Amino acid sequence: MSFEYFIKEARAKYDSYNEEWIRAYFDEKSGGFNVYHKDHKFSKTGGGGEAEKKVGELLAKYNSKQIEFLPENDKSPDIKFDNQTWDIKYINNANEETVRKYIADAAKADNAIFYYEKITQYQVLRSAIIRETGKYLKRGKISELPDIYHIKDGLLKVLWKKN
Repeated sequence: MSFEYFIKEARAKYDSYNEEWIRAYFDEKSGGFNVYHKDHKFSKTGGGGEAEKKVGELLAKYNSKQIEFLPENDKSPDIKFDNQTWDIKYINNANEETVRKYIADAAKADNAIFYYEKITQYQVLRSAIIRETGKYLKRGKISELPDIYHIKDGLLKVLWKKN
């Protein structure tokens, strides 16, 4: 399959979303895109909603991902792509305990994406992953946690996978 064909197919899929969806972003070079369900709620506090949009754009532009921002409530994941659900957590100013709570909360999705701009947050995230996975491992519930990723230099990078 040629890359031009891939872009054409991606554009057709993007254009096919009905009025329940807002077509927000299409990248002509990668074929990645973002569509927002009208019932998706972008947080207005702490920069979380803007971080979700930024992560969506980075995933589309640099990772060729076709992102659906899902209808949302407290028990639903934020986005879907690659036939998996994902929860986005913005941790720019979060301490380790907060990040651990975010990891547990993200269990509503198959995967969690942690996003931050402060380089020092990488160590906070790594420490939280080690402690939280250790807790779940001791309880025999490791399978309940999502796989954990972060965005580094625009690319989606795995930090921890349960298998």
